Formats: sequence, C-alpha cells, structure tokens
Amino acid sequence: MKALVVEDDPTIVEMVEDVLFSLGHEFEVATNQQDAQQLLKGMDFDYVLLDLQIPAKANRGGADKQYGINLLKDIQRMKAPSPPPVIMMTAHLADGFNLSSELQRNGVRECIAKPFSDAARPLSSVILAVVGEYGPKAKTIETPKPAPNVIVREAPVIETKRFSGGELVFKHDRITLCGQTIFYYSRSKQTTRILEALNVKTQTGTWIAKSGPELVSELGNASGQNSITCSIRAFRDSAIDLLKTQLGLICGKQDIISSGGRGYRFNDWITIRDTRKAETDPIEIEDTPASRRLRILELLGDGGKLRSTCIANHLGCSLKTVKRELETLRLAGRIEFIGPSKTGTYQLVGS
Repeated sequence: MKALVVEDDPTIVEMVEDVLFSLGHEFEVATNQQDAQQLLKGMDFDYVLLDLQIPAKANRGGADKQYGINLLKDIQRMKAPSPPPVIMMTAHLADGFNLSSELQRNGVRECIAKPFSDAARPLSSVILAVVGEYGPKAKTIETPKPAPNVIVREAPVIETKRFSGGELVFKHDRITLCGQTIFYYSRSKQTTRILEALNVKTQTGTWIAKSGPELVSELGNASGQNSITCSIRAFRDSAIDLLKTQLGLICGKQDIISSGGRGYRFNDWITIRDTRKAETDPIEIEDTPASRRLRILELLGDGGKLRSTCIANHLGCSLKTVKRELETLRLAGRIEFIGPSKTGTYQLVGS
C-alpha cells in the first residue's frame, strides 16, 4: 500500500509517518496543493490522507480549506477513472463527521479528528477500514497468470536479518553507510549539513540531540522546520531501502536517526568517520543526462537491485527525471525491470 499524505503541520506529519511505518505502508508527503499535484502526476497512490486547510504553494503561508477542496478535485481529475479514496484529517470535528455532498463526491470516504486519539478512533483503524484490508469488505486479489510463451524470471531470495548498527562515512563526494552509498553531496546539500550538525557527542560519548527549531537556527534554513523534517525523512527512506535491497538488512525508521523527546540524534549503534580531511581535490558531479545514467549504472553495479524512488533519493533528482533516464537505459539494453509495476526493482541486464 502507498499513501499520499498532504499536511503542513510537521508534528502531525511525524505522527502519521509512525502509523504508516507500523502498518508497513509506503508514503509520500506534500505540504501544499502544488507539491501534491506534482506527486500525483508522477506516482500512483492507494489512498490519500488530506488536511483540507493547506497552503496553495510552498513557503507562502495562507492555508485555506478551499485549496484542500481544489486538491480533492485535482485527485478526481488526474486519477480518473479510478481515483484513490481520501481520508480527511481535520481539527474541526464537525467538518469531518458531517461530510458535505461535495466532499463525498470528490472522494472523501472517511474522516478523523486531530489530534489523533488511540482511545477513540485510532488512525490505523480508519486507514485499514478505508483500504479494505480487514473485515467483510476485504477483497481477495488474484495473482495474474503469466501469458503463454512469456519467460518469468524469479528474483533471487535475499536472506534478511535485523540491522544492528554500522559505520556512516563522510567521503569526499558522498556519504556511505555499511559500505553502501546513501547519497552524493552535490545532490543533497541540506541533508549533508543536517548530518554534520548531528555529528556531535557529549563528554560522556553519547550523541547530542537537536530539535527541529535548533537545526533550523543552526543551518540558517529559511524554509523552516518542515524542510528539515522532509530531508531527514528522505535520508531515512533511502537508507532503509538501500540496506534492504543491497545487504538484506531490515532497518526501522528510528534505527539510524532517532527522533522524539529531546530531538533528532544518531542511534547509539551508529559510528561516524570523516575521511574528507585526508582527501583532496573534491569531485563535483556534473548533472547531465549522461552523468545521471552513469551514476545509475554505478548504483546498480555488483548485482544491485533498486527501486526508482531509491535511485531518485540517491541522485537528488525528481522521480520523473529518474524514470526518464531509467527508460533510456532499459531501451539501450543496459538494465531491466523485475517485479510488479509499483514495487519492482531495476538491475543490470544479466545480474
């Protein structure tokens, strides 16, 4: 399952992330109508979690219910004839439980009051009820049978085990974790600065925690706390996906960078080494179609298998740009796509 979360309150976003992570659902987050439109253009979603009162564009302020209603209509138009169901999140209880006919016509199937209450109607229960994963309305999805004369290659089973820590290394052009490249500096400069800011220990050897507002102040980030949250989420998602596909390690959202309470901090089992001081002549990666395709081939080297979203996080490019480069490489016979359309992976031909 994959959800689109449209919410401009960082605190609510983190609460929703925890619920979706627990359910095992994938998700993308937008904080305004324009960003949500861009995600809808490039991806398919099984359901949408929507706060009606959102800004029209990023860094503009001026959240308004009409922008949320307009986004509802965008969803119906852009995803016709089978738009995903919408769960409305609202701080005004009456708005949710007395759904207008307009909201219902535009895909709102359920609502839940903010802040969420586990004692009343847990968000997870509302989500599962809407997507039909339990109860009498649950649907059985039959696995399609391969067409005659079509060779189906089964992906090799990777033995998995729980992630139990590792070394994060600052290299001259990238950051690696457990020997795997997480991202390049030239494509993720803000994430680099966040990790550098968190790379501080107390005199007793424990990692120092820094809150979102503290990171905003230290980095001089004009975009605010939500930008920090999004960068950390992208780093987590990329690392989790890479460790699983490359090393067979099951990594949780809190396993590398913990959050909550005192703020963001590295987990105690993460060690950090900075090799940049010993290296000279940093290499700036040129951002051209040819260079992007070369970096994709490097990422897929040695039998690597990655999803398009993970590759986009690595390169710091939009998913639309990455899919264009992947298609070019596929048509050239350099890579192949294995698995279902939504969850399959890319790999080198012959891997």
